[in-house]
Amino acid sequence: MSSAPVNRRFRIGLIGAGSVGAAHIRAAADADDYEIAAICDPRSSAARKLAPAGLPVFADHRAMFAKVQLDAVVVAAPHALHTAMVTEAAEAGLHVLVEKPMATTVEDCTRMIDACAKAGTLLAVAHVVHFDPVAEEARRIVASGEYGRPVLVTHRRSAHYDPGSRPSWFFDRELAGGGIVLNVGTHGLDRIQWFTGSPVRRVTGVVHGREGLQIETDALALLELADGTSASVSLISRGAPYYDETEVVMDSATLRVSGTEGLFLLRGGTSTRLRGADPDRQQHALRAQLDGFVAAVRGEPGAHHVGADYGRSVVAAALAVYESAAAGGARIDLVTDGVTV
Repeated sequence: MSSAPVNRRFRIGLIGAGSVGAAHIRAAADADDYEIAAICDPRSSAARKLAPAGLPVFADHRAMFAKVQLDAVVVAAPHALHTAMVTEAAEAGLHVLVEKPMATTVEDCTRMIDACAKAGTLLAVAHVVHFDPVAEEARRIVASGEYGRPVLVTHRRSAHYDPGSRPSWFFDRELAGGGIVLNVGTHGLDRIQWFTGSPVRRVTGVVHGREGLQIETDALALLELADGTSASVSLISRGAPYYDETEVVMDSATLRVSGTEGLFLLRGGTSTRLRGADPDRQQHALRAQLDGFVAAVRGEPGAHHVGADYGRSVVAAALAVYESAAAGGARIDLVTDGVTV
């Protein structure tokens, strides 16, 4: 894999001037050894509004690749556009950090992986929870085996999915690839796999939409992991206050991971708070993710990034929910051989 010179600032192009792209701009703002060097979005006014003074703006990512000296690109565009952007970045010799979900089909994930492998460039997936200290601590505790092995994992998440609550492309099945499952549920599927260290093997799911919408807005899935652990994902969009919670039930204790409250150990009828939630956790995690990505491209020891094979496994699990729902709640088996979590 090609690496970037360490004697100059690492230059990153950003595709997508939406809220996630803006968060990447803020996260990179005071980095010492890398910078966002150009922004691309077909909505020129959005790109210009986001770009700091003097930063070049493009309406087409291929023009940005051709005209600006870049080392890498962050892809934060609508989900169905990821594949072409990633493969074309690879052909231009650029390393890629692509937002989750990695793509809208498993086949497209594989195309992206193959393109970057052929070009010798790094492909990382922005599963940002891996850089949240609360989640990292939960993963460490589970992996330590101190409280036995996981036997059950539950994930509950609420999100706004009313028309007008988010950009219109999220309600376009072709561009988004799906609704709350592929967009929001992939965070929970990621946590379940990552906390336990085991990929999803079987899925049974149901989804519900709303009249006049192309995509689903609520869902429930039962999962079996490759190591035998059982898990569930509940995604609610109707009237619930915001919550984002994962519980990992182990042989002798339970961990509760809350996006709003922090990390708790439940044992012997008591709840002990191990870490509080950082109100700026998303920005801090995004910064750590960018740091890890740049360090991984440069081949620095201990550099941390989320690999593309893993990103593909999360997409496969989400799509299995849709497949099960379409088949009336039938059990869907996934291929887990070779998946490293």
